[in-house]
Amino acid sequence: MKVNKIFKDLVRAALPIALSSPLLAFSHVEEKTDESEVPVKIQGGKITGTLSEDSKIRIYKGIPYAAPPVGQLRWKAPQPVVPWEGIKECIQYSANAIQPPQNPFMFWSEEFIVDTTKGYSEDCLYLNVWTKSKKADKKRPVIVYIHGGANVSGGASCDVYDGTEIAKKGIVYVSINYRVGILGFLAHPSLSEESADGISGNYAILDQITALKWVKNNIDKFGGDPDHVTVVGQSAGAFNVNSLVISPLAKGLFKNAFTMSFNIINSEAVSLSDKEEEGLKVFEGKTLEEMRAMSTDELLKLNYVASTCVDGLVFTGSALETYKAKAANNVTLITGMVDGDSILFPILSSGEMFGYTKSMTKTQYETAVKEQFGAYANECLKAYPPLSDDALDVFHQVNRDGAMALQNYLAKARSLQSVDKTYIYNFSHVMPGVDSANMKAFHTSDVPYWLNYFSPLREEYWAKIDYKLGEQMSNYLVNFAETGNPNGKEETSWKPYNGKMSYLNIGDEISIYNMSDTQVKFWEGLFASQLGL
Repeated sequence: MKVNKIFKDLVRAALPIALSSPLLAFSHVEEKTDESEVPVKIQGGKITGTLSEDSKIRIYKGIPYAAPPVGQLRWKAPQPVVPWEGIKECIQYSANAIQPPQNPFMFWSEEFIVDTTKGYSEDCLYLNVWTKSKKADKKRPVIVYIHGGANVSGGASCDVYDGTEIAKKGIVYVSINYRVGILGFLAHPSLSEESADGISGNYAILDQITALKWVKNNIDKFGGDPDHVTVVGQSAGAFNVNSLVISPLAKGLFKNAFTMSFNIINSEAVSLSDKEEEGLKVFEGKTLEEMRAMSTDELLKLNYVASTCVDGLVFTGSALETYKAKAANNVTLITGMVDGDSILFPILSSGEMFGYTKSMTKTQYETAVKEQFGAYANECLKAYPPLSDDALDVFHQVNRDGAMALQNYLAKARSLQSVDKTYIYNFSHVMPGVDSANMKAFHTSDVPYWLNYFSPLREEYWAKIDYKLGEQMSNYLVNFAETGNPNGKEETSWKPYNGKMSYLNIGDEISIYNMSDTQVKFWEGLFASQLGL
């Protein structure tokens, strides 16, 4: 009997119900067709996938790229994939990495939150692939997307990371899961002692490196070019991409990098010994066996900071130290921020949590500048003078320009090594939606435009300007993945860093923004005093 036909009939029967359910619609249930059922032989065995609704894209979800990091493999470097018999159907996202349960909050509505259909599990080292259905004469460039979530949450299943539209532009798109939180970053003396390399921590980064190695060895089976890989990440994903750029273990695994909304050039390096000490205190004398026997609920209650550490193997120093030592990987970089990032990562703070300042007088502004910029306060007030007693706008301008000046500083640090070019952008377009006037250009709101994927969950709000920007921005990304240069036929030519503080500003229109001489003088003086260079 044709079990496949029965399965198809069941899917057809269930599809109308699925599409009427927000939760199931969010999980992208797709009907399989004969073309997607042709098995693909990869590391571990054979897989099949699904086709997009228009049959133009083959989609494979939940492909294992390493062994499940469970039991005795908890807090160990990722191990090789466990082979399977027969054909594995890769038609659904895997479980998300262990993390606190996720729900929409603040700016981040349903499409920014992981699909919880498969729940959460330590068995989370899976990736997803989108590629054109028809074979091309030559291999296609590859984009590997690393999700955000402060390195304590998130997953590749967020609707906003869907790769369908970017794949239609000729990209083989890959999104990955990796361990987060205490399971992804724990350093502990007992773990270091059992390691052949004498280290611990950085497991999340090792997961990502393993996923990139999987891409290197398998992506040609999906029409991808393993020698033309671009790594993309946003927020914590951008932190991780920046980290991969400076990790000697990631050398040769990608040609280009793209970071959205995080810059680690001013991040301090934490030593392995310090993180081991932190891990020791958190577990209060428990043995390694007792630690591995703890439930994930118990682990989530522990107060451990999820951060990388300098272990001499995965990382040899901070980003700044690595660039000064001319030891970073030679890759071309696009790096940028969103207007709303200045709220989350303020350079000039009002003293409130993050930068959620509702109002600011001239006196309050001047006081904040003097307290935080010290000897450079007068230079700041010359470059950014309050024009009235309402100083809120100039306060936000300092934070926006500061974030972009720091991106230019990253480019300057990269130029010490004569590494490839650095392209810088700021995203200021306001994504439409409920209360968009107050949300403005919020953290992560640029992702749909870069991927040219406009979620049906926000369908009633998208306008012509959004689709236009999506076309332009995704073209920049595709060009970058193809050639290492984002420029193509777009109206605005995007120049790489050339020693001046300027950037591509992406608002309702795309233009080049140059800081004034007075502003440049202030930022260069401030960062030189704080970071050297």
